[in-house]
Amino acid sequence: MTAKTKDGKEIFNTSKIYIPQSPLKGRDDKMVYGPFRKSGMIADTSLQPGRPTEEFFEIGFPYEDIEKDGKKTRNIKAKEMDITVRLWYLPAGGNHRDDAATPINKAKYLFYETTRKVTVK
Repeated sequence: MTAKTKDGKEIFNTSKIYIPQSPLKGRDDKMVYGPFRKSGMIADTSLQPGRPTEEFFEIGFPYEDIEKDGKKTRNIKAKEMDITVRLWYLPAGGNHRDDAATPINKAKYLFYETTRKVTVK
């Protein structure tokens, strides 16, 4: 998810990965066996078919504090922002990081994209 001002300046950028999480091997980031071989899950953060998923993000509009006549006022620099949400599908079995030295499978597919304008009044 990316939030940009009207002039194209990026205010906020984040990403989230939806996968099942296994309860074992919490000390390191190696995965010996996949989650399908584990006896239980800590949390299932995968996207389930037919079930809507909602995420909430708090994005602050850029502002500056100005002092006029001894009083502090907050001036909002940008009163509009465009928020773009992209949902990517990354096939299993590959290393999809951009900084990976030897990626096994770099294929990723844009599944859904939407852009909305948010304003402050």
